[in-house]
Amino acid sequence: MDRNVGLWIDHKQAYLIWNEDGKVEVIPSHLEPPTHLGGTHLGGKFNQKADVEVRRSDRFKLQINKYYQQVMSALKDASSIFVMGPGEAKVEFQKAIKKSKDLQKRLLKVVTTDKMTKNQMIAYVRKFYKTHLMQ
Repeated sequence: MDRNVGLWIDHKQAYLIWNEDGKVEVIPSHLEPPTHLGGTHLGGKFNQKADVEVRRSDRFKLQINKYYQQVMSALKDASSIFVMGPGEAKVEFQKAIKKSKDLQKRLLKVVTTDKMTKNQMIAYVRKFYKTHLMQ
């Protein structure tokens, strides 16, 4: 039996919509938002504000990679994956998926969508797979 899944993703959470039964799984990201201190303040011997910002940026990158790995592990049983979302998270996730030889073969399409309710997500995924499977 095919396990087709639609994934709506942003930096706050991911929704896995299983096409066959319409089951929706929510995976929260628990990301600390990246904070920016503004322009760099050069003063003294070391640029300490820039160092703090680099550490925060590195922490955000580690957290987002952990989040994407968590989502990819939830997709291990999927036979095909359709990714959608409003921001840059879907593109970042697509890059992460391309590093996985197993999952990259199952990625069908990545599209930009607006924010949706769960029912809208389910309908969008069903419509996508209905047209995709007919081709």
